[in-house]
Amino acid sequence: MHLNKVQDKIIEEFESIIDQVKGKFRYFRHFAKLGTSLPETTTVERTDDKMIKLTRSKVWLDAAYKDGKVYYAGDSDSSIIKGILMLYIKVFSGRTPKEIIDSDVYFTHEISLHNYLPPDRRSELSSVLQRMRAFAARFKISNLNADDSNVSLAV
Repeated sequence: MHLNKVQDKIIEEFESIIDQVKGKFRYFRHFAKLGTSLPETTTVERTDDKMIKLTRSKVWLDAAYKDGKVYYAGDSDSSIIKGILMLYIKVFSGRTPKEIIDSDVYFTHEISLHNYLPPDRRSELSSVLQRMRAFAARFKISNLNADDSNVSLAV
């Protein structure tokens, strides 16, 4: 499924529950619930080299390249940020580096995420997105072949 279709599904999900999550508290409680649904296969070891610096929350992110596609793993000490991270992983995992680099991430705007987040939290999301794209760029530059085994890169 194309990554825009995944974003559209996220938007549809939020539109279908919008009456249930009216108000900032319930809206973020929904993200916290999403964070608890992060599959174990997408969690990452919490080491300093995988931590995204300059964030209020602690966010860990790693990526692997296999068969021409990037697969992300992430975690956070904040259940809300973990839920948002889960959505980013859902959109970007299993994509080619080019798809990730060239993508237009619009679902966050469409679900009004930036309207609810304070500037420091918006900065955290920007850092997560930048790190995901940096992984993709490094994999693209490395010219890894589709038959290479799992490779993980620290950014």
